[in-house]
Amino acid sequence: YYAIAVIALLLVAVVTLFPFFFAFTSGLKNSTEIFAGGLNLFPQIPHWENYTDAWTRFEMGRLFGNSFVIVGVGVALRLGVSSAAAYSLSKLKPIGGRFITIGFLLTLMIPWIAYFVPLYTTIAKLPILNISLLNSYWGLWLPYCVDAFSIFVLKTFFDRIPSDLIDSARVDGANPLQLLAYIIVPLSRSILIVLAVLAFVALWKDFLLPYLVLTDPYIQPITVRLYYIADDYSVNLQMAASFMALLPPLLLAILLQRYMKIGLTIGGVKG
Repeated sequence: YYAIAVIALLLVAVVTLFPFFFAFTSGLKNSTEIFAGGLNLFPQIPHWENYTDAWTRFEMGRLFGNSFVIVGVGVALRLGVSSAAAYSLSKLKPIGGRFITIGFLLTLMIPWIAYFVPLYTTIAKLPILNISLLNSYWGLWLPYCVDAFSIFVLKTFFDRIPSDLIDSARVDGANPLQLLAYIIVPLSRSILIVLAVLAFVALWKDFLLPYLVLTDPYIQPITVRLYYIADDYSVNLQMAASFMALLPPLLLAILLQRYMKIGLTIGGVKG
């Protein structure tokens, strides 16, 4: 059984890593080799200059900067809003909190594309304020900061924190904000890291919302800008740029995998 399990895991690993390896080696080929028949995983002569050319021609430095600003602030806002909402539902026990939680769960059952048109119209003209968030990062940050899944996971985690700790801090004079900042968040660091990685990957690969909200090429993230300019360059440069674009979430997941394992083990939340 052990040998079978090892073989099965190796097959899963090969299937999972193959697209990354194929994208990397394709970036080392010339355009003729990419379209040659057969598998042809390895280039006959590696063209390492493809990656430097792609970095320069696609202006990858600026695109990475735009993406990191969008995703970094989006992840921070999502964790902050989700932590505050989950803390309120779990420990502050607001009136109608159970119905609010059910409302969050119901949104998880609705495909996101079903409410995309109302979301876009809201971004194009905010109610009451009557301002447009198009061509503004706030048009992405505001939708990104609210995530029902993160709220539900954190609420379930916060429910397991002993109430005695909260009561002791209240006796010592801590207010609700101090309880969240100095007790709840430090005890929840492991699950917050898991949610941060999941949010980073989700926001980094998001295409449709940035594509519609950000039409200015100088502020577009890497996913959108590569789509616009890919046809102007050869396929091997496109593959090199695409491989570089997928590196940040991949490296983040690898570097934080130890913390993700701890968070998933401690959280024990069923999705």
